[in-house]
Amino acid sequence: MPVPALLPVASDAPLFLHLAGSLAFVAAAGRGIGWALDAWVRRAPETASPAEPEHPADAPPQSGARIR
Repeated sequence: MPVPALLPVASDAPLFLHLAGSLAFVAAAGRGIGWALDAWVRRAPETASPAEPEHPADAPPQSGARIR
């Protein structure tokens, strides 16, 4: 004789709600980090990169370039 179930069958709804909430939180955090990085980059001073020489005459020849 089978024993009747004392508890109803558990649903996966709480799991999916938790996953949806976690994904929404991660999306909001990522958006906030993106805004912060964008603001940080916009506030950076305009400087030449160290790899670029200030004067082209001081620059070493590029790979494959002819020296005249």
